[in-house]
Amino acid sequence: MGKISSLIPSIVMFIILAGLFVFMCFPQNQSRVTARDGVLDLHGIKDNVPLHGEWEFIYGELLMPADFADRHAEKIIVPSSWDEYGYPLNGCATYRLTVLTDRQEPHMLFLPRVSSAYILWVNDELVRSAGTVSDDPAVSRMNFENAILPVAAENGVIELVFQVSNHQEVAGGLTGSLLLGGIETIQSWFVRTRVFSAVALGCILMTAFYHLTLYIYRRREKAYLIFALLCAVCFARFLLETNGLIYYFPQVPFNMTALTVSKALFFVHSILILTFSLYIFSHGFLRKHKAVLFAFFVLMFLTGTFIPSNIEWYYLFMSVISIPFSVFVAVMIARSPVLRENGTMRLYFAAFLAYIIVGPVTKLFLDNTLYMTGLITNMFMIMAQSMVLSRRYTDAFRFVEETNENLEKIVDERTHSLQAANEAMQITNNAMKELVSNISHDLKTPLSVMSVNLESLSSLAVTQSDADYQRHVRAAYQKNLDLQRLIGNLFEVSRIETGRNLYAPKWESLLRLLAQVNEKYNDYLEDHGLTLEIDAPHNMEVSTDPQKIWSVFDNIIYNAVRHTEPGGSITVNSQLSTENSQLSIRITDTGSGIGSEHLPRIFERFYKGSQARNANEGESGLGLYIVKSIMDGCGGGAEIESEPAGDGRRGKGTSVILTFPVREAENNC
Repeated sequence: MGKISSLIPSIVMFIILAGLFVFMCFPQNQSRVTARDGVLDLHGIKDNVPLHGEWEFIYGELLMPADFADRHAEKIIVPSSWDEYGYPLNGCATYRLTVLTDRQEPHMLFLPRVSSAYILWVNDELVRSAGTVSDDPAVSRMNFENAILPVAAENGVIELVFQVSNHQEVAGGLTGSLLLGGIETIQSWFVRTRVFSAVALGCILMTAFYHLTLYIYRRREKAYLIFALLCAVCFARFLLETNGLIYYFPQVPFNMTALTVSKALFFVHSILILTFSLYIFSHGFLRKHKAVLFAFFVLMFLTGTFIPSNIEWYYLFMSVISIPFSVFVAVMIARSPVLRENGTMRLYFAAFLAYIIVGPVTKLFLDNTLYMTGLITNMFMIMAQSMVLSRRYTDAFRFVEETNENLEKIVDERTHSLQAANEAMQITNNAMKELVSNISHDLKTPLSVMSVNLESLSSLAVTQSDADYQRHVRAAYQKNLDLQRLIGNLFEVSRIETGRNLYAPKWESLLRLLAQVNEKYNDYLEDHGLTLEIDAPHNMEVSTDPQKIWSVFDNIIYNAVRHTEPGGSITVNSQLSTENSQLSIRITDTGSGIGSEHLPRIFERFYKGSQARNANEGESGLGLYIVKSIMDGCGGGAEIESEPAGDGRRGKGTSVILTFPVREAENNC
């Protein structure tokens, strides 16, 4: 369904242009009767009649009407060029046609652009001349024009005699389609075709101004400038084209200079069409080979404009230098990704194909028979470009509307995000204030204890017992450890928050890791009246950072010591999960435990489980946050289970479960 809807503009345009072609190009109510042996019988025919068929013809002589009586004349088809019958292109000739009619009212004769120069007699009366007719090339002068002449039949006979000379044009003789009919019908056809051509040229000129205005406001879009020039040259060209409107202004003589200008405009128009097509479909190729293309276009323009047009191979030469390159541009368009990505551009491609196929055919074979055929193909291309431009603007407007809608959504989302960020910042500020207060308290308490113990040490007598001395030293040492641990946690959090906490996991033996845990913490726990039990039944290797894992154990063990009364214990055991290739180390204490309402937030930064825990020394709310961050960074994880004491119940303590990636140990001995 989408493909059919995309073809609708092309179908509508084809119907419109086909209707214009028939309405503008063909004579109204034309008859199919043709002349035979120099006589055209129009008895009983009231329509407009093209004077086609066999005319009497004598080449090389300029005869008066009376001279035909004693001369044998050849027969030649009109309209045509006499070189098609083997006569030299440059020369002179005389034509005669006898029209028989029973129409009583006056007739009207339409004269299209005839070759270089002519003189017309109607019933032995000189009625029209254009240019200078002569068999001498130095004397003969061309002057193209169109004319409408009233003619009267004498005793039902209209005799037309043309003297024609050609020494400048590409075709010789009566190459245009003469039309004979009633005054009203001829005038009606004449006005209809000229009005439509004037309207079409006016539309082309307005299109040129429109694209020029677009270029003025959007200098980056050079396609607008090229297309504006294309339309302006097209307008000027069809003013001077065969049967163009310029012929009806006698103040503007159409001589050799005008013919040269007409040819120049034709080739400039063709060059601009090829340039514009390459620009919009193969801009990269045009930019890369612009020097070569410019040289070719200059050669095409100079040869096409200034080569003499009164040579028999003129059309062949023009075809050789123009048609192959037009076909090359068509191939470039067909291979262009722009054509595949933009369906609307196919309409322009169809118009371009019509231009390079229909244009030369109508120019070579129908230009002198039908009226202004070339204008239709160019109108097709201009209308196609206008539709492409309209589609581009429609897409742009739609994009702007959608962008506005998206911007509104984004603004709403950003507003909500800013509000949430403000709330989070407020929470963070409060947490920072609390952290500063806690750290001040945490630093103040150990320093105070250390100061008291150091003061006591300084005042002890040498004779005093060593037991008191050792007690004060140990108290000062423990508080020093608390300070080191607190400062270490602050540095660790700083690295985590700024993204500078890099992890380097390695495979470590589980047995060796737990042996190091026992060696490091056993004496410390004994000093606090606690026992350490380690169960390591699995000879496996776990993936962890050998440096940062001790920040994990430090925070867990020291937290457990803080909240476990003397006589309690801390148990470390491992459990292997074959389902997801992970190993869990469970560190369990027999302390006071943590309330279930605190467990969902226990790993958050600055969070503390309870006011009772908050009152303990060294409690900053950073330990478990560091544990979780390091384990996640090393590819593992951390969870916590706890059941606090209360209502006469004894608490079951707290368990921290650390999970590690695991593999079989490489050395099982």
